[in-house]
Amino acid sequence: MIVLYIILGLVALILLVALVIGTGWSYEKSILVNAPLEKVWAHTNTLAANNAWSPWIEKDPNIKQQLTGNDGTPGATYSWQSDVKNVGVGSQTITSVKAKSEFNSRVDFIKPFKGTGNASVLLNKEADGTKVTWRMVSSTPYPMNILKLFKVIEKNLDKDFTIGLGKLKALCE
Repeated sequence: MIVLYIILGLVALILLVALVIGTGWSYEKSILVNAPLEKVWAHTNTLAANNAWSPWIEKDPNIKQQLTGNDGTPGATYSWQSDVKNVGVGSQTITSVKAKSEFNSRVDFIKPFKGTGNASVLLNKEADGTKVTWRMVSSTPYPMNILKLFKVIEKNLDKDFTIGLGKLKALCE
């Protein structure tokens, strides 16, 4: 009976901690690209351009893709469908574009999990080239948000963002 109380107490503690830590999270990673801002902007100002350095598309050579709307302008949408778990099914819609500095979109994930996030690619001119910052802001539903304590999201995104930004750097330089 004591073991049951201990287990129930641990479950209650985990649920309480998950309630306290909140569901929102954000992650960003930056890289310095040794290329002029205009050249980097050409590789970040549309959904098609972003897909050229996406770390996820190359994971599935059989990915099904569709682009609708006027790419590079708010409302344009890129949709994908893949049987590969870490690629899944979803869409990305441009929400705003600020010429030569900011590309913002909403990412709607359907599979392997449902969720919505806001992604940004920010460019800043630097003395040695262009600083590129890739950002994602989202939330994880309760009680799965307990994963925030173990930095699971950050570990996964760090790996993928590093690959993607490295590909962008190679394209621009």
